Amino acid sequence: MRSLDSHNKYPDCLWMQLEAIPVSATPTATQHLDLYISLNFNEHWQPLLGGRVKFGLQSGTLKLNLANTKITLASCQLVGDFKLLPIAEKAPENQRGEGVSDRLQKDETDYTSCHVSIMEDESQPGWKFEVKRGKPFLKGLLKSAKVGEVTTPEFRIEAVFEVAKEDIYVTDAEGLWPHDITPNQHSILERILTLYLATNQLQPALSWALLCEDSSGVKRRDVEIVPQTEEALLQEMVDRIIGAETADFAALAKIANLNPAQDLAGANLRGTTLNAVDFSGANLDRANFRGADLSDADFSDANLQNAKFSGADLSGAFLGNADLKGADLYKASLALANLGGANLENANLVEVNLTNANLGGAKVESAIFGNNSGLSEEMKVNLQQRGAIFQEV
Repeated sequence: MRSLDSHNKYPDCLWMQLEAIPVSATPTATQHLDLYISLNFNEHWQPLLGGRVKFGLQSGTLKLNLANTKITLASCQLVGDFKLLPIAEKAPENQRGEGVSDRLQKDETDYTSCHVSIMEDESQPGWKFEVKRGKPFLKGLLKSAKVGEVTTPEFRIEAVFEVAKEDIYVTDAEGLWPHDITPNQHSILERILTLYLATNQLQPALSWALLCEDSSGVKRRDVEIVPQTEEALLQEMVDRIIGAETADFAALAKIANLNPAQDLAGANLRGTTLNAVDFSGANLDRANFRGADLSDADFSDANLQNAKFSGADLSGAFLGNADLKGADLYKASLALANLGGANLENANLVEVNLTNANLGGAKVESAIFGNNSGLSEEMKVNLQQRGAIFQEV
């Protein structure tokens, strides 16, 4: 039994299919069904403001809304790490899922892996999807993963895939701003586009599908139409950022009505100049600071889980009690940085400059070090005793 009704708003970005397959070929009064989900992730070009923007997902949440039934999750296969399969061509939406595994590409280097964690709830089970470290967004096919079992004479199951501002990753833009803007302007512009997409284009769900025993009373969800006034306000904001006579990040954020403590989770801040910026207590989960100047910045008590700092300059930065779990700091400079009490569990610190860095009280279990300048043998032994891993480079 496939989706009785469904809608993939932007199938290039996310296509979803829900299926219920009878365990027994012999019909019974009480059906026993296995429930499967298929998801295909990629990028989508969206026309906007006379130009267009391309985006993908670095994360998202699948939820099941249940009526007249419960799902047994004991047999759920949708948890852990998955390698997304490549798909060679884009099938029309009403044909997707038909022999999709027969159209696999040979070159799988551009396709990602994702981590799926389950959020158990009898009335609304859910799953969080996140791209694995090393890739910016989810790309590829997860085919027919079992989410559980249904045993009931009547049922109604609605699958919805929801995204928030931190889940969206803008990968390109055309015709929206000139090429000679500063990296700080570029990052702010990308962020206001992301917030606009999250609020006006991708709500209440990016994709949804419905399965039920009786089709009577099924109501199709209407596709929301964005008021023209919202686009006009967005255009006005873009023009203000482009015309700003400052490249200061904090000043640009103020012009854009962005709150650095709340609006930059998942943001693309590559190559920006953020020296001495106050990010204390900010939610910067999965933010991309690759190659940024973060010298003397204040990240105390900030959420930097899975943030990307490859090649960034964090010299003299204050990271006291910051949560850097899973962060990628490859080839970054932490010279003179204060990481006292920081959480570095599972972080990548290979080839990081640690000259005069303070790691006192930092959690380093399963953090990966290697070829670190400024790290004494005594400190290396101390870190190993605290659970750090050193690899040959």
